Amino acid sequence: MLKIQKPYDFKTELLEVHKKDRRDKSLTPREDEFAFPEEVRIVLLDNSDVILTAARDFTDYLFTSMGISGFITEKQKPGEPAIEISLSKNLGDFNAYMGYRITVKKDGITIEGYDERGVAQALYYLEDLMNLRKAPFLTKGVIQRKSLFTYRNTQSPLGMFAYTDEALALIAHMGMDSISVWIKDPYTTKRGEYIDLRLLSERAAKYGIDVYIELTAAHSKHPDEPDAEEFYEELYGKLFEVCPKLKGIALVGEANQFKSRDPRVGKTPWWENFVDNIPTGKTSPGWWPCCDYPEWVALIQKVVTKYNPDVDLIFCTYNWGFAPEEDRVKLIERLPKGISLLATWDMFHQFKLGNSVQNVADYSLSFVGPGEYFASEAIAAKKRGIKLYSISMTAGRTWDFGVVPYEPMGQQWIKRYEKVQQAQREWGLTGLLENHHYGFHPSIICELEKCAFFTPVKPLIESLRDLLVRDFGEEDAVLAEQAMEKFSEAITYYPPSNEEQYGAFRIGPSYPLWSGNYQELPQHGKLPDRAHAMFGNDIYFGAYRQDFGGRNSLSGVRIMDEIPALQTMERLMLEGIALLESSKAPNDALLRMCNLAKFMQHTIRTGIHVKQHFILKQQLSIAGNQAAAAELLNQMEELLLAERENVLATIPIVQVDSRLGWEPSMEYTTDEYGLRWKLRQLDYELEYALADYRKANALTAE
Repeated sequence: MLKIQKPYDFKTELLEVHKKDRRDKSLTPREDEFAFPEEVRIVLLDNSDVILTAARDFTDYLFTSMGISGFITEKQKPGEPAIEISLSKNLGDFNAYMGYRITVKKDGITIEGYDERGVAQALYYLEDLMNLRKAPFLTKGVIQRKSLFTYRNTQSPLGMFAYTDEALALIAHMGMDSISVWIKDPYTTKRGEYIDLRLLSERAAKYGIDVYIELTAAHSKHPDEPDAEEFYEELYGKLFEVCPKLKGIALVGEANQFKSRDPRVGKTPWWENFVDNIPTGKTSPGWWPCCDYPEWVALIQKVVTKYNPDVDLIFCTYNWGFAPEEDRVKLIERLPKGISLLATWDMFHQFKLGNSVQNVADYSLSFVGPGEYFASEAIAAKKRGIKLYSISMTAGRTWDFGVVPYEPMGQQWIKRYEKVQQAQREWGLTGLLENHHYGFHPSIICELEKCAFFTPVKPLIESLRDLLVRDFGEEDAVLAEQAMEKFSEAITYYPPSNEEQYGAFRIGPSYPLWSGNYQELPQHGKLPDRAHAMFGNDIYFGAYRQDFGGRNSLSGVRIMDEIPALQTMERLMLEGIALLESSKAPNDALLRMCNLAKFMQHTIRTGIHVKQHFILKQQLSIAGNQAAAAELLNQMEELLLAERENVLATIPIVQVDSRLGWEPSMEYTTDEYGLRWKLRQLDYELEYALADYRKANALTAE
């Protein structure tokens, strides 16, 4: 049975980079294995901050997880087993970024890294192998590996911009090599807090991690203005003065607020596109492939390369994937050489659900990808010779479920990883933005991804099985794999619309069901913000809101297909949960995954109830007669009572896993407090709102 946790206990758990006592002392080495002695020398024939940091990490792993003492030295001692570490440019096909060769012999191990990050990854891989073996034994022979990508960017599992040493170590262990910081100026994060970018970059560098920034500030000078270069020199020059080791800058339309002169667009920011409170009908430049973006990008490139000739300047097309392909490709054809193009992997993809058309509104695992938008821009980037990155959402999370640590759909993730590998081969995809501000959480899915994105790659289903056996044992690994198959099928029934991703699925079962219109202000009807949240309740709708974006069928049409799809999704989740619950002796890891799946199932049920409640409200508004209205109010009461039971059933689920119901930019939304807030909201509806409706319905004209 899982123990009750306090809020944020999961952060304390994440401070433990290496799990204690992984070693099964009943195991003995095979003849073809090297067994670590009780004490082992780690000899650094080549040294650097990255190599030394990784070597220290490895000694901590040996002691914490395997009960082995390791000590670091630069001196060899003939005849004594040791791990010898050096750099080498003689690795053949593995002379590449993060490339390495491990040679396991009867009397020790040699590690040759093409670069210092390759050495670090080699040591982390030894940890992975021993974790799978559950003992400090390694098969003799030669292992050669390298990264498929030169950019794998993520955000902290501990919270917005919370890059502690432990967070950096966890990121490095997953094979990721860069982090994002969103800032207002060189000293202030988007959250409004002071940040020392230089110190962060120096600390991150020791783990082989680069720092990228996204600057949320008005880029108010058009490149044609005479003082434009001076303006951008001031804007970006200060960044490099403060942080000389800054690796890259991401240019994002909605954040940068470029004042384009393209006649097809309106003003920036977007709220300026109203006259007398009437929309002008024009799109803000941040959401359109404007014809003068290339000149703007070229000017910023000119400025920043003065400070760092190797700076990675990323131009993101995330905001206008809905625009005509012709306009998007024309823009790419005119972008300056030497930049990187960042295109979203799955968004804007249209597909059929029942008798309606759906659109991937935001990052989703329901569609493995790639979408047509990404494919069109990937082809254009390859033709131009521009470095191609993707907002791939490959680190275990999407916006399908906003407040879970990861989505346990192993087989569906494999399908995505295989498509990403294919994009790397066919279009030269070289980098991945692994997640949005919801960050990543160390999980079996992250480790599966690591298996997928270092070559050579063995069949990923085999890697998944290895990880399941490691975590759950031989017998329960079979159940876990079968459950993941159910979960993977379930996610394909998820409708990735704004109604879901900005509604109940963003925050979970604490999402309210209002019968009336109580949302006079944006914060009305929403769960109260946590004081220190960056976005808080600003990034979800407080009531069911129909999306009329023109990319999918009318909300009132597709809702009739979405409800049965979600019901099928819930049924499949329950079938997977039943498989996990059939374990005769589940360990805590299996119980934790089962608990996660239950939280997701209750979120799905809330999503169904929200849609059914919305339909009843619409029917009530045109009931036509009192008898029909009375019946609708009875159905509404039944639905609210059913949702109340759903919320009550979720409380013990979040009590035993403090990570559930939390997202870095919103903080807690569906912890016990949030769920009890939801109960109070439902009680208000049942006691007061329905009573008012029934009172009005009882009136007669006689």
